[in-house]
Amino acid sequence: MGGVVAGVLVFAEAYPRLEAFVWSGELGGVTLAELLGVPFWALAVAVVVMALGTFWLVRMLEPARGRK
Repeated sequence: MGGVVAGVLVFAEAYPRLEAFVWSGELGGVTLAELLGVPFWALAVAVVVMALGTFWLVRMLEPARGRK
């Protein structure tokens, strides 16, 4: 929790100097699918596959660490 508070405070102090950079690349209402140039459904399927793969990998690695 302390790291979150520290990060907020550091960002709040640095923001006036970073404001021009933060807003320099504003793309408006661009979605990730539009940015990557893929259909939305393909991106959604890819995210689901990555999530399921991650869950499977964690499940396979847990017994190796001695957890049940």
